[in-house]
Amino acid sequence: MLRISLLLSVLIGLSQQACDPAQCVLPDCRCYDDPNQPGGLETTQIPQIIMVSFEGTISSANLELYRGIFADVTNPNGCPGRGTFFIEDEGTNYGSVRNLAMEGHEIGIQSVNGISPNDSSGWIEAIRDVRAELDDLVDINKVLGVRAPSIAMGGNDELIGIGLNNMLYDSSCSNVDYSDSGTFLWPYTFDNMPTVPCTNGDAPVDPFKGKWEVMIADLHDKNGDPCVVPSGCREVTTKRDAFELLFGAFDEHYSGKRTPFNLIIDPAWAANENFNAGTVEFLQYVRASFGNEVWVVPIQRALQWVQDPTPIADLDSFAPWQCNGDTTLRFKP
Repeated sequence: MLRISLLLSVLIGLSQQACDPAQCVLPDCRCYDDPNQPGGLETTQIPQIIMVSFEGTISSANLELYRGIFADVTNPNGCPGRGTFFIEDEGTNYGSVRNLAMEGHEIGIQSVNGISPNDSSGWIEAIRDVRAELDDLVDINKVLGVRAPSIAMGGNDELIGIGLNNMLYDSSCSNVDYSDSGTFLWPYTFDNMPTVPCTNGDAPVDPFKGKWEVMIADLHDKNGDPCVVPSGCREVTTKRDAFELLFGAFDEHYSGKRTPFNLIIDPAWAANENFNAGTVEFLQYVRASFGNEVWVVPIQRALQWVQDPTPIADLDSFAPWQCNGDTTLRFKP
């Protein structure tokens, strides 16, 4: 208990104060309300990043569905588009997880059994246990992200679990007030409080220095109502509906500040033939239609760009986005 208390004193800031963009600077810190584009780049210099992410169990059945989504999706530098998989332990085929990692996808952690822990000890243990399962299969130093079950952020308790397991970021928070082209947020750190509250779950109330949030921006269905994941959007029944839903969300990002588009695909959406086909068409269309402006990369690689903002014209030589590039984030555990 004493050891945990001492570590928490390091992880959690000593005071709560508004974030100052002049003091909270890249690559290790960014204020959630910083009005500036990363690196001071003009919007036309910023790549539109699409982060396709998944959570839950990985089985032989959904593995092929997920792989199919990336079929023929190639980035401007010729490297294949790749995504992020947040693993639930129960029911997962870890041989399939190993294969995904070998193919260049990012592996993160969701839970042991799809249920959020009740306290910080539970979060520490859950993240530790899934990391232990992954340890002999993937480069554990590159397993740095967490998505909470039901996409409901676990507040201070989750951030304590992230910190004490040497993880770097969460991607579970959404907020309906930050869900259009004028309000989307860039990934930010929890160095200072207050921060963005989450519509579902809880944001931390204490500072956690150097820990990042990659927010999930709501999509909007045909009635304009928010939906965090595509499968939660109403009146989507056809391939064309699925395409239009995703392209509409993409265009909100692209026509705004070009903040990364966090696209979550769940097993039900992937297993629906029309929705799956609409997703494949969407990814292939935006890649073919927007030239070197659109990149499909895992969340870690998106964070690498935020930490080291690089203009579109220089991305062919941006090391983290090469086919076998360095995926090591700037990270202070």
